Amino acid sequence: MTNDPTDIARAFYATIEDAWNRGDGRAYGAAFGADTEFVDVRGIRHRGGPDEIGADHQGIFDSIYKGSVIRYDLERARMVGSDVILANGRATLDAPAGPLTGVHHALSTAVLTAEGDQWRAIAFHNTLVTA
Repeated sequence: MTNDPTDIARAFYATIEDAWNRGDGRAYGAAFGADTEFVDVRGIRHRGGPDEIGADHQGIFDSIYKGSVIRYDLERARMVGSDVILANGRATLDAPAGPLTGVHHALSTAVLTAEGDQWRAIAFHNTLVTA
């Protein structure tokens, strides 16, 4: 397991990007820890582990974000403890339908921690960027 915060954060964002673009809630949820605080772009807090985060996302992949494509770009990652990484990423979402039809941008903050031999997010806050 690498300990380079940039590599770890890039891998996290690549995992959730791939899962989103495949519409795979289970794979999306697997990137999150057993006790996660997740704040979505509407300011709604979700709590739970991979199963809950995955199910919440499967619901939007099957409805309001069906067919959408997301791209994440890592802005910064740094160690803030021996097994804690603070990361910021930018997202570009292209949604063909639903409440966010069109292209939108968001900024996220993720707190990643080692769980066994895997790094997972235990906190994720996603905020729409407006003009």
